[in-house]
Amino acid sequence: MFSFSTSDRILVVAPHPDDESLATAGLLQRMFAQKVAVRILYATNGDNNPWAQRYWERRWRIGPTERIRWGRRRCEEALAAITVLGGGRDSAKFMNLPDLGTTALLMEGSSELSSSLADEIQDWQPTVALIPAKFDAHPDHSAVSVAFSTALESIGTSRMRIWEYLVHAPRLPIMQAPVRLLLNAEEVECKRRAILCHETQVALSRTRFTRFAKAEEPYYPQIRAGTKAADPRLVAAGLHEDVLRLQFYVSRRERYNSKLLLLFRNSNGTCQRWRLPLALRSGEAKVWDLAGGRPHQDSIVHWRGSRLFVDIPVAIGDEFGTVYAKFSGWKLFFDRSGWSRAVVSTTNAKSFLSGAKAPGTLTPL
Repeated sequence: MFSFSTSDRILVVAPHPDDESLATAGLLQRMFAQKVAVRILYATNGDNNPWAQRYWERRWRIGPTERIRWGRRRCEEALAAITVLGGGRDSAKFMNLPDLGTTALLMEGSSELSSSLADEIQDWQPTVALIPAKFDAHPDHSAVSVAFSTALESIGTSRMRIWEYLVHAPRLPIMQAPVRLLLNAEEVECKRRAILCHETQVALSRTRFTRFAKAEEPYYPQIRAGTKAADPRLVAAGLHEDVLRLQFYVSRRERYNSKLLLLFRNSNGTCQRWRLPLALRSGEAKVWDLAGGRPHQDSIVHWRGSRLFVDIPVAIGDEFGTVYAKFSGWKLFFDRSGWSRAVVSTTNAKSFLSGAKAPGTLTPL
């Protein structure tokens, strides 16, 4: 699985400078050593990192000028890490997207994110892509993952091998076993040196960061769109009599100030982006069409123990394929889980809302 040839073209998508070292440094070493073509695409410059910046620069006020300077420093640290791993500075490219703003760009349908990613894919023509996991607890990581997947769907290519990497583990179980790249002692030490190049980040969290330099580097082969897969959050998705029906696992403590984000393509190829603010009790919930900038029809929300059921009216005759969904409850920063993915079924949509049992591998929250 981890074999490459000089004809391969590798694309590593990193939400922030340092993710390339934390998650993919072992694999990057091997690809650089084998003279495989590599592009590392940084979505953001990591400039929205105020506490680390306050500690490093010994200042309290951080304005736009200070943030730009901080982002440039983090980019230079990433370039230094690439050099340690055996690559050249010209292998890096920066998209300059807003740090901690990629979820908003995804839901707005901004060309800065999805369209730019599609352009990068078509420009580089990768045979292998390493992207963040959609279930990563960091909102930037999960949003970039979904944006990459939807960009790939819009292009319509299926030849690429895609592996997902995890940096911030979710609090929900991961329903997929990773494939592990085994590193030797020299590769582990090189990865450690690359991580230490990110001086501004390890200053406050040296132990946590260097813990990534170990003998195994896990990757999750991406499950292709249209393929059913178990998911600990989005249990079922179905279409019944022009109603999109969804079932989620949600803990009671997540209900407060919660919302649901949905992203999918309908039968005419239009990408829909919906947001549903959720009340604490069952009842109607307004669906906001973020792509169209207008309210959609009201949905029906029903809480039942640790499960959430949602009925959303859709256009007559509409068809669906893959739905990406994110349940977001009260949080300080990290999500309990990132985005979920499900294939919309028309065979069990009527029955699963009547109390169908969840897969035996799931543990109610």
